[in-house]
Amino acid sequence: MALNPNIPFHSTGLPEDMAVLKRALETTLAKIPGAHGAGAEQRILNLACGRADETGVLADVFGREGERLEIVGADIRSAEIEEANLRWGTAKGNDMHTRFHVEDGKRFLASMSSSERFDLTFMRHQNFWNNPVLWAQMFEGALRQLSDDGLFVITSYFDVEHELACRKLTDLGAVKVAEHRNPHSRKLSDAPGKSVDRHIAVFQRPSPSGAGA
Repeated sequence: MALNPNIPFHSTGLPEDMAVLKRALETTLAKIPGAHGAGAEQRILNLACGRADETGVLADVFGREGERLEIVGADIRSAEIEEANLRWGTAKGNDMHTRFHVEDGKRFLASMSSSERFDLTFMRHQNFWNNPVLWAQMFEGALRQLSDDGLFVITSYFDVEHELACRKLTDLGAVKVAEHRNPHSRKLSDAPGKSVDRHIAVFQRPSPSGAGA
């Protein structure tokens, strides 16, 4: 499903970053048999989403097979969520629906019904090493709300941080089904070894039998 922004990006470099992210996600998904074999209605959860720049990419890459698509985002920063709602807001009754909430990710997950499920949970540039305890709780909550055959996708700026996050997800019982080192990741000058969407990893919940946990 195509979702076009209502207002342009402020940064001239963002469209290119989004194009690179889209290609990297498609490359990663190609490693997962049946990754696009989704049902008619798709639900995507984007945690710590900020301005949710990647919303159009998520709709295109993960929602392309669905007849209806809902994208739900949450971030604690109100200015960023306001911009996300302005850029990606959809008309009521549309087959594609977006909603973005000013909310702490941990509380947002805790407030959900145990029966609420998402086909994809996405965390772009997860920040595990900044607060391992908090991010572990968010990982755990996100896995809990994932559908049985859903995908949990993270991207990372740094090599070590990515390894730590993947290790924690595995410790929580998640099963890594694909990983990709993005060769076109744009280098950033504010820290050594930092680049945009440098790594991508895809996880699933363990099978009901516990195999692969």
